[in-house]
Amino acid sequence: MPKAIPVLSQMPDVVELYQEYWNKKPFLVKGLVETEITRHLISAEELAGLSLEEDVRSRIVKKGNTPSDWSCDHGPFEESLFSSLGERNWSLLVQDVEKHHVPTGKLMEPFSISPRWLIDDVMVSYSTPGGGVGPHVDSYHVFLVQGAGRRRWKVGFDVIRDEHYIDGIDLKILKDPFDGQVFEVECGDVIYIPPGIAHEGETLEAGLTYSIGFLGPSLSELFVEFGHYIEEQEKLNWRYDAGLLDHTSAGEEMSDDEVSNFKSALAETIASHHFEKWLKNYFTELKD
Repeated sequence: MPKAIPVLSQMPDVVELYQEYWNKKPFLVKGLVETEITRHLISAEELAGLSLEEDVRSRIVKKGNTPSDWSCDHGPFEESLFSSLGERNWSLLVQDVEKHHVPTGKLMEPFSISPRWLIDDVMVSYSTPGGGVGPHVDSYHVFLVQGAGRRRWKVGFDVIRDEHYIDGIDLKILKDPFDGQVFEVECGDVIYIPPGIAHEGETLEAGLTYSIGFLGPSLSELFVEFGHYIEEQEKLNWRYDAGLLDHTSAGEEMSDDEVSNFKSALAETIASHHFEKWLKNYFTELKD
C-alpha cells in the first residue's frame, strides 16, 4: 500500500497518541483548535510590535528567486522596515510569544495529553504569500497550528537520517528533495511533526502559524546544568580523595578498578533523590 499521513477529525486519545504517533509518524487534525481560542491569539500587528523589542527573539526570513537565494535577519527590528519588505516571499518569526501575550498561551490547552512539561515555547510566524523557511527538519516535536490565512504544507513520510543543507546561507534548508504528502491547512487545523521528519510550508494567503515546540535538551546540556546544581550543594559536591586506590594504580595509568570506582560514585549521585528533584525543577525553570 502507498504511504499516507492520517487526516483525523479529532485529537487521538492519550493511549493512541503515544502508541501510534508520538515520535513515530505525523498526523493532521482538521479544525482541532476552536474559534473561541484562535480569535484571541496574537495578531500580525501585535507580532510585529513584539519584534521591535530588545528582549524578544525574532527574525525575518526572505526567499529569493533561486533555491539558494535565502536571507535571515535577526531582530530587534525598526518599525520602518516592514513597509519596505513587499507583499510576497517573507516571514516574520517570533519566539516565546506565550510569555508576552497571555491569550496565546491558551493555545496549549487542546494539547493537554501531550507531555506539557516538555513544551518549550510557542513560536509564531506571520508569512506573506510565497513565504516560508524552506524544507527543513527539527530536532524536537512540534504541533503546527494554523491561524488566520491558508498554508500548503509538504510533510515527509520518514525520518531523514543524513540530511544535507544548502551551503552559504544562514539557514538549515535541505538541499535534496524529500518524499512526502501535501496538505492545505486553514484556521484551526493542526499538524503534528515528530523529530527528524522533513517538512516545508508555503503561504498561500497571508496569515499566522503557531508552532508549539517541545524541548529536547542534549546530554551535554543536562550534565552541565546538573553539575551547576551539585556545585551549589556542598554535601553533594564531593572531592576525589583517591581513598580506594591499591597497587594496581601505581604508576602513570589509572587502573580499571579505579575507573569503576568513579563510575559507581557518579551513578550513586544520579540514583539519588537529589537528581530527581533537580531534573523536575530543571524543566520547570526553563519555562520561566
